[in-house]
Order: sequence, then C-alpha cells, then structure tokens
Amino acid sequence: MSLQLWVAKADMTLKRCTWFCRSLKRSGWVSATLLLVSACATEPVVPPTELSSIKIESKLDRLWTRKLEKSAKGRFEPLVLNDTVYAASRVGEVVAFDRETGKTRWKKRLKFSLSSGVGGDGNAVFVSTDDGAILALSATNGEILWEAQASSEVLAPVSAGFGTVLVRSADGRLLSLDPLSGAERWSVTHTPPALTLNGYSQPKLLDGGVLVGLDDGRLLALGSADGKVLWESVVSVPSGRSEVERLSDIDGSIRFDDSAIYVANYQGKLARIEPARGEIIWSVPMSSTAGLAVTQDKVIVVGDDDELHAFDKNSGQALWNQDALKFRHLSAPQNVTDDLIVVGDVEGYLHTVSSADGRLIGRTRVAKQSIFPEITRLNNTLLVQSADGTVAALRPQL
Repeated sequence: MSLQLWVAKADMTLKRCTWFCRSLKRSGWVSATLLLVSACATEPVVPPTELSSIKIESKLDRLWTRKLEKSAKGRFEPLVLNDTVYAASRVGEVVAFDRETGKTRWKKRLKFSLSSGVGGDGNAVFVSTDDGAILALSATNGEILWEAQASSEVLAPVSAGFGTVLVRSADGRLLSLDPLSGAERWSVTHTPPALTLNGYSQPKLLDGGVLVGLDDGRLLALGSADGKVLWESVVSVPSGRSEVERLSDIDGSIRFDDSAIYVANYQGKLARIEPARGEIIWSVPMSSTAGLAVTQDKVIVVGDDDELHAFDKNSGQALWNQDALKFRHLSAPQNVTDDLIVVGDVEGYLHTVSSADGRLIGRTRVAKQSIFPEITRLNNTLLVQSADGTVAALRPQL
C-alpha cells in the first residue's frame, strides 16, 4: 500500500467518524562537542565480548568473495538490483558484480573520494563525493550520466526508486532530483540540533512518500512529489540539561511492513507507528543507532551496548534479549527468514540468531574488519561489505 493511500484512507475514516562514544559532528556548539569528546577520551575502552563456542545449527554458504579498496571511513554497503551487485569504496572505486558468480561486469575508478556507498534504481547507480557532489552512473556500464550538487557532505547512500532520487546531506537538507537528468525537483531543510551523532538514517522511499528520521527524534512522512509534510511523529522528546544528554538522533534503519512503521532512536525509544497519521501505537525505552529488523511477529533491535532485544510486533512486549555479542559494534540486524536473523560485527563475523529465542546458532567469518551498518538481502542471498574492502555473497542452508 502506498503512503499517500494510507493517508487518504485515514482522511476518509476521519470524515466518516557504539558504542556510547561515537564520532560527533560539529554544528556550532564547539564547547559541548569538546566536552563529550573529552569525556569519551577519559572513559576506559570497553573491549568486545569474547566469542564463546556455540552449537552450529545454521550455516551460511559463501557464494563468492571479492576485494575492494579499504573504506574504513564512511557508510559503504552493497546494493543489489536484480542479478547485479554494486559496491563502492572510499577511494572512488565503483564495481558491478554478477550476483550469482561474483564475476566483475564493469569497474569504474572515479577521480573523487567518496563519502558513502551506492544507491540505485535499476537504470542508474548513485554515489556521493566528499564535497557533496552526486554522480549518476549507468547501471549497465558505469559511464557517468550526470552530476548534481548537494549543499553539504552526504553520509548515507542516496535513495532511489518510484521515479525519484533523494539525497540527504549533513546540514539537514533533503534534495529530490530527477533520475534521468539530475535536475532539482524540490528541497526541504530541517535544521539539526546544535549537537548530533555523526551520521543519519537513509531516507526510505515508498509509493507516493518518503520517511525521514531526523536528529531531534522526529520521524517525518513527506510527499515524494513535492516534499510537503504528510505527518510528523515524535519518537521521543529530547531531555536532559546538557546537549549531550539531549542527543536523540534517528540514525538506524527505518523498517515498515503492510501495517506499520518501526523506528528506534538514540537515548529514546523503539516505536511502532501507524502509517496513515504517524500516531504511535506503542513504544518502549530503547537507545539504538544501529537499527532493527522486522519478522512476521517480532521486532528485533540492536541496542547501543550491542545487546539484541526482541519485542512482540503487535504489543511491544519484551520477549528476549541476547548479550553474548555485547560491545561487538553490531550492524543492523537482517532477517534471512522469519526464523533467522543475521548481524555483522567489528571483527568481520556474521552471527546467525534464532528469532524464536535469541540463541546464537551460526557463525561465519567473512572479513578481518567491521561489517558495515547494513547487510543487504535479496530473496535468500545476503550481501555484505566490510571496512577492509571485502564484498561477499552468502546464502543460508535452509
């Protein structure tokens, strides 16, 4: 169902009736930034929890592995469109691989450093440079089709689909571009708070709308045609005396299904939101910047201490938590099937978790460094990218 149809149906109805110390970006409050950086510097570094042996009940078969340049800085994750996987690295490398074999279909070396990975819509793929340039490359051969300019650095992959390209920049501006020419269609700006975490969630495109999580704990639904606000939902109200205590960024993945939207923010809440009006159906205390996964009956979220928490999707009741991966700097969880969840960690491991009870039932090392924020899935194929440049395709034994 489209977002606009959700809203229209609601109108008709009415008429009838880190780790805690993550990198920060400055936006004016230099003293507050320095205060938090100083505080973090004096805190002892908490090492990742040592992995203990587990009974392997679920295995991931590696289909192929390829290597790009290292991308330790920035948000780089693979994009899969139909039978092709696209990946990029910090140094300007963009590569297209065959999804099944990993064979290189084309490779482009740009003369720019990239700030985030690949977005795409089937006809073109999009990357962003350090100075805010947006480059559209042919999905077929990697040739540059057009270039546009954002107002500042772009730290999350470009969102594309439903006939639009959306770019969110670090200064709070959301820019809509024509996918064929790169011409600006509209833009809106939401000024971020004085102090925010370094990063933000990728806007989610729906038919007729877009979901945007802001740095002040609000979730917005905008019309994709004009950028007008359809509704606004406050996931949590910032509280505390200092700017540090009032941090409430929505930085993790936003998920939705046919009936609801699910989102969590930093030092705030996990919430299930009704999509037509943005009304909060239920919420529970939670602090997360990694994100969450949604199964048929559960919401599974990674807390900021890297514990996994499961909640009943309909009621918000807590079901289980798993602390064996604490402080392992987990990626957003990805559901492989309704029974299996996969997360990546700081040492390049993929962990398979039973969604029924939170047991660790599988472990595969893909790389030597951190798996990036999102694990991509198409059907039963998982695509991951790590800080050391490893790109891998895996498939669970079902």
